[in-house]
Amino acid sequence: MRPGSFYCLLGGDGSGKTTLLQALEARHPEIVTVHWKQIASVTLLPSLLPGLDGPETSRRLGPLSRAAQFCYLAALEFEMLIHPALAAGKTVIVDSYWYKFVGKMRVLDMAAPFLYDVCASLPAPDHILYLDTPLETSRARKGELNFFECAGRPDNFVPFQAALRRAIHGFITDIPQTLLDGRMPVADLVAIVADLCSPAKAMADAAQAPQISL
Repeated sequence: MRPGSFYCLLGGDGSGKTTLLQALEARHPEIVTVHWKQIASVTLLPSLLPGLDGPETSRRLGPLSRAAQFCYLAALEFEMLIHPALAAGKTVIVDSYWYKFVGKMRVLDMAAPFLYDVCASLPAPDHILYLDTPLETSRARKGELNFFECAGRPDNFVPFQAALRRAIHGFITDIPQTLLDGRMPVADLVAIVADLCSPAKAMADAAQAPQISL
């Protein structure tokens, strides 16, 4: 099967990924955007930890169940949201894919090792769009932080996010990347991303990409 073109938008917490994808979706509905919130309500244990948000639920799990939970969600995101759009020849941009969560698990050492093997077995994007925002700017954009944004210490946000960036880059060294300046106006970023994901560019990327079969 020849897939559509598969992009992943990466960046740290507060870098502006969600804002950019929302603006892109509004102005370019022909591009399929996939966000983790589309599967955030899915859980393997809906009755064991009731009334908690996603980050707090994940924090209270053990290393095995935390890894199993995310493996399930990452596979679900690809098979149910990303793959059908690619099979239809669409251009898909996914927010973070598995890279950011698994990067956090590597920095925090909070997941069983099989997490990395399972996630690395998922098809890789054709291209990475990395939203490079100064960490101090990202912190200024954030209000209250959850545990997984700062390792439980708000004053640790900048060093934690720097370590996360290093971990993420370790996963994507073999994937073509475009660096986006997160300080630019959103409208300018939308125009850049839309141009990068244009049909002609998407066809060129798809021609070079490995085929996906399930």
